[in-house]
Amino acid sequence: MYTALLWTTVGLALGIAGTLVVLWLRRNTAKKRRQLITSDDAERSIRANYFAHVGTWEWEIKPNKLYWSDEIYAIFGHKVGDVTPSYSLFARAVHPDDIERVQKQEKACLAGDSRHEIEYRVIWPDGSVHWVMESGDVLFDEQGQAEKFTGIARDITASKESTERLKALAHFDALTGLPNRELLRIRIVEAMEKSKLTNSKMALVFMDLNKFKPINDVYGHVVGDKVLHAIAQRLNSSIRGSDTIARVGGDEFVAILNSINTTRDITTVVEKLRNVFLQPLAIDGRRHQLAISIGVSIYPDDASDIESLMHIADMAMYQAKQSGENQYLIASDSGRGLGRMI
Repeated sequence: MYTALLWTTVGLALGIAGTLVVLWLRRNTAKKRRQLITSDDAERSIRANYFAHVGTWEWEIKPNKLYWSDEIYAIFGHKVGDVTPSYSLFARAVHPDDIERVQKQEKACLAGDSRHEIEYRVIWPDGSVHWVMESGDVLFDEQGQAEKFTGIARDITASKESTERLKALAHFDALTGLPNRELLRIRIVEAMEKSKLTNSKMALVFMDLNKFKPINDVYGHVVGDKVLHAIAQRLNSSIRGSDTIARVGGDEFVAILNSINTTRDITTVVEKLRNVFLQPLAIDGRRHQLAISIGVSIYPDDASDIESLMHIADMAMYQAKQSGENQYLIASDSGRGLGRMI
């Protein structure tokens, strides 16, 4: 009987011990599994940040120490270990036109007035310019003093370039690269506002090519497109730096002349535009002789709204065309009438 009781006791002890061992093994296995999962998650996070061009940074304010993740080095055009991160290194990298805005935002965040969120440009050691989107926040000590400034930064250069391409498609003529009708209207509004502020005038110059259709009909649209591109470059080089020239139709162009004070200011530029057509245009070994008709309206003399200004300039151009080639008419200069080529 005692022997049986002994073996029963031993069996229970072994069973309990075995159960404890199994539980320990399970806990240890689960712990290792969690460690492995955590390690895998961290590795995935690192890889995700690398491919997304996202990095982290931390600035210890009192000792003035800056810490960068590996991705931040790349965002600023450096290899890890090539430079020692510091605020002065960061400030030198920020584009000169952006540094004041960046530091103003930083100061507001350090004062607790706002969260740090900003886009700015950085200049890499090779001279190339890149865009960075940065966000961060400040950690304050018990006395309310800024202790650490931490955040993330992301390279958004590709996104910015894509946005600029879309903007160019929306506002610029694909063939000539000149502003299109939509951007022209924006520029007209800006020119009108400038005229009000400076107490000056603005002239709207409508231009229509003559003898262009036969070029398209005889030589095809490829040659016609080359002619339009060449004409656009010549016209653009004939205006002042403060002016705008746009392509608004197949063979129609419009110029905005800013800061006009006298009729002579207009005729000086208009005659340069007209003189573009004095010499034939050579395209693919052939010489093409074109002409132009020009009509001009003046803000605010002729009208105070865009639609009326455009209509008046268009009608003046039509009258110039009816009178022959290479002529221009300033709508409000009725005393001078048509200007003719000499």
